Amino acid sequence: MTFKKHLIISTVVRVFLIYYGEVQDSLSDVQYTDVDYRVVTDAANHVLSFGSPFKRHTYRYTPLLAYLVIPNLLIHPSFGKFVFSLFDIFIGVLIKWILLNCYRSNKISIETKLLKLETLNNRNKYLIKRKNEILNSNNEALPQKYIRMAELSAYCWLYNPLTMIIATRGNGDCVSCSLVLLSIYFFLKNGQSNLQHFISGFFLGLSIHFRLYPLGFCLAFYLATLSKPPATLKDYLRAVLQPNTHQIALVLGTAVALVTATALFYWLYGYQFLYESVLYHLVRKDTRHNFSLYFYLQYLSSTFEVTVLEKLLTFLPQLILILMLTVRYGQHRQTLAFGLFAIAFVMVTYNPVVTSQYFVWFLSLLPLCVKNFKNIGIRKAVFIPVMWFISQGGWLLPAYLLEFKGWNTFEFIWIQSIVFFFSNILILQMLISNYEIAYNYKVD
Repeated sequence: MTFKKHLIISTVVRVFLIYYGEVQDSLSDVQYTDVDYRVVTDAANHVLSFGSPFKRHTYRYTPLLAYLVIPNLLIHPSFGKFVFSLFDIFIGVLIKWILLNCYRSNKISIETKLLKLETLNNRNKYLIKRKNEILNSNNEALPQKYIRMAELSAYCWLYNPLTMIIATRGNGDCVSCSLVLLSIYFFLKNGQSNLQHFISGFFLGLSIHFRLYPLGFCLAFYLATLSKPPATLKDYLRAVLQPNTHQIALVLGTAVALVTATALFYWLYGYQFLYESVLYHLVRKDTRHNFSLYFYLQYLSSTFEVTVLEKLLTFLPQLILILMLTVRYGQHRQTLAFGLFAIAFVMVTYNPVVTSQYFVWFLSLLPLCVKNFKNIGIRKAVFIPVMWFISQGGWLLPAYLLEFKGWNTFEFIWIQSIVFFFSNILILQMLISNYEIAYNYKVD
């Protein structure tokens, strides 16, 4: 089937899930619709009445999200779910576009190298034949196997049951994921002009406005604009103190989007907007059960004031790992996507609050790296997702018994949170050890 047909099928599946969710909501105590979807809809109701979305208790998102679902009140209660599902489908399209751009960039790079070899009167028959094969084809044309690989990577997202369910339940994290992927698309696009870097930064700034987690990507984007990766501390200082034009354009685009959106909504809704959508997430303490390793600690210390040292010890491991991954994978355009995936994976795994919707932060980036795991082997390729889903299932059972049956299963949830944490660590270690840079037009 063509890629368009797969898009149609994946769209139909999402529409079915939305209507199935309405049936489950009407028949079961276990609601399909995300609680936050109702919160966002209530916030949209306040906006429709020319009020502040933050009048709705627990609304802690950008006002743009409430604006998006205003049709919930005017057209249909599930309208927002269809909007989020469209963003979900768009992510699959962006994955294909990004990978095709990467393949074309490698193709052009190899063309240039072969032409240089020709000027050196290199008489290697293989190189001459390979050069002719590439130069005789259209500059934009790609062999079918690379187009197929880009499409297969997109299918990893389009047919992922977890991401489909999260979007059709009414979660809006697919919006911020789309903005991150748009930023990557323009960043890696052929041409490398200052305008492209500005647009890339603009979408990165918007994604930070929607969700704070893309802040962890900023340094990786910044370092990847360098023509030569820093080798010493002096090189890093020079990159910061003497930025090139691409870096200036990237930072300017990010600042324009982020500052403009923040200033606009601060003017409209005041300090309440700033606290609820930004500052609250920096001091958040969630005593309800969640996947986080720190959940039980927060629950037991809910009546105590958390010290600065305790906060530091909670975030320090995460910060150190993010810096290490940025330095290791964020300095090269070829490894940027994997670097961003690994950073997002660490941010979710080590976060004091972890819910299922956070998983889309790194799952939307993982398909960009599929081509780099060619030698991972069928056993590991099956073992990794099976272990990840089983460790989640082991957590969901005591969580269900606590929330819907009233059983005291806090300790069992904590044990399963530990299992899930170490499962994630093992998975990341396996992916890093099996990661290889794929040069798609490799010349031996």
